[in-house]
Amino acid sequence: MIYLCNGVSDSMMRDPNVKQINYGLSESEFIDLINHAQFESVIGHQALADVLSLITGVDIPYNRKNININYDDILIVVSMTGRLPEHPKKVDYKGRLNYSFKRFEKQTGNDFANTISKINEIKEAV
Repeated sequence: MIYLCNGVSDSMMRDPNVKQINYGLSESEFIDLINHAQFESVIGHQALADVLSLITGVDIPYNRKNININYDDILIVVSMTGRLPEHPKKVDYKGRLNYSFKRFEKQTGNDFANTISKINEIKEAV
């Protein structure tokens, strides 16, 4: 599944040990992707959904919905530099939007071993 969202948190993951692979997008790459992808909008702010619809030319609905991310899911994430007001009516987004593409995989034994090694390094440094 491909989701368009405005944030990611650990509570969205079905498996807390999922590996997240990030790729930054330019605004033009974001627009091109939105115009070609079959996605579900889970944009949680009406003002942001309105601005994204204007920027992309695609109707992007406001949809404040919880999702559970699984392996092979993809997120197209729009974040904003600075914090959105609690109930924005109109927000100046010009130059404040960041775009990224995130995919998720199951961690390997080597991934876990590397993490345990880092944890041990931190503990030994104290």
